[in-house]
Amino acid sequence: MKNISLKGVFIGLIAPFFAFVVYVAYFTENPDPFNMMRELILIDRLSHVISLSLLINLLIFFMKIQLKKDLQARGILFSTILYGVIILYLKIF
Repeated sequence: MKNISLKGVFIGLIAPFFAFVVYVAYFTENPDPFNMMRELILIDRLSHVISLSLLINLLIFFMKIQLKKDLQARGILFSTILYGVIILYLKIF
């Protein structure tokens, strides 16, 4: 993979976490994202929240396609697939 593709992977891995932090900060009563993550693990809903957080990757992916930055879009797609494997693991085990 080229350096630009690695930049896309990095963006794709970090953006859903920031989307989760923004969601917790503005739309829940618990402003601490790590405490909220513990609560989600306890009620077995972490995979659902990760799935919703990945919607930001969809937006970034299409923005990169429009800007003709196909290698970065490929990296974002790769990181989204990696998150999909993690979600599948959480759902099965």
